[in-house]
Amino acid sequence: MRLILIYDLPTVEEEDRKISQRFSKDIKRLGFNMLQYSVYTKVLQNDTSYKQNIIRLNKIIPKKGSIIVFKVTEKQFQDMQYLTGTMNRYETIVGGKELVIFGGDSL
Repeated sequence: MRLILIYDLPTVEEEDRKISQRFSKDIKRLGFNMLQYSVYTKVLQNDTSYKQNIIRLNKIIPKKGSIIVFKVTEKQFQDMQYLTGTMNRYETIVGGKELVIFGGDSL
């Protein structure tokens, strides 16, 4: 299954930009990969992993802005269609039938 994270954080003030950049770095350290700007995805093994990631995310979320997470099955994720543009390198690798194991749950 996949965990999809979508966020919209304020970036008008200098401090807000720093917080947004820090959040982006933190979710990458948790093993998320960018699908599009402010849209990240992570491969999960099971519901336990989903719950652990929600706990970790709650520790790093900024006070301002909007952050949404939801999980989809691998089949639902693979049914996603690109109406324009192409898959990024990460999605090309993970979207294949090969077994790929990623680390990254360091926070």
